[in-house]
Amino acid sequence: MNSNTRRFFAASVLGVAALLGTGAAQAWSWHWGSGERVNGEGEVTSERRDVGGYDAVALENGFKVLIRQGSGHKMEVRAERNLLPYIETRVVEGSKGRTLDIQTKRGYYLSTKQTPVIEIEMPTLRGVSIAGSGSIKVDSMSTQELKASISGSGEITLNGVKSERMAMSISGSGDIIASGSASTLSVSVAGSGDIKARELQTEEAKVSIAGSGDVMLAASKQLKVSIAGSGDVAYVGNPELSLSTAGSGKVRKLNN
Repeated sequence: MNSNTRRFFAASVLGVAALLGTGAAQAWSWHWGSGERVNGEGEVTSERRDVGGYDAVALENGFKVLIRQGSGHKMEVRAERNLLPYIETRVVEGSKGRTLDIQTKRGYYLSTKQTPVIEIEMPTLRGVSIAGSGSIKVDSMSTQELKASISGSGEITLNGVKSERMAMSISGSGDIIASGSASTLSVSVAGSGDIKARELQTEEAKVSIAGSGDVMLAASKQLKVSIAGSGDVAYVGNPELSLSTAGSGKVRKLNN
């Protein structure tokens, strides 16, 4: 999603809020989930939770998740006190490992003026994913392999992350922002989402775009690009370039 579209959307929201008046602005609330409504009562508190070990995090509602590296597993949920029982954090066994699944309790939706925040500390990270809205930020982690994926309009930030192999995928209008380093990078965008990884130093990168999403990245040795649609790829570095396009999408080199 380009900056002009975001500015138009923001201006439209502000215009509607102005028309509705001050009373409506004071009653503004966020809604997470679907089903029976549960209103936040205003008192924000924190709750520590122990659900065992896991190496991936999946977010299914519009919460804010912060992840950092540590020697063990720690988790703290911060939200309005009466909403805490409706924020579920459970570990799901899978073929590739154990995933911490974060979601609203089935059959309910939460109405709150403050976004619930889940802070996580873990030794290693295999993957992060968002289904719907919400945000995940990963700070200064080192890992062998990392996959970041969005299905919907969420946002993932990988800040100072180091990985041998990294993969990013977007289906929808979400965004991924990344910095750090990876030996190899695989990127896939289906829709209007953007990947901003100019500050992620990679050696070999592969990019596939189907739609209007844009990708910005850095590659030093090899860059393979496939575009079907109007999405653009901008890169820094001097990699060997392999290009396949079907549509109006373009590839351009940026100044270092």
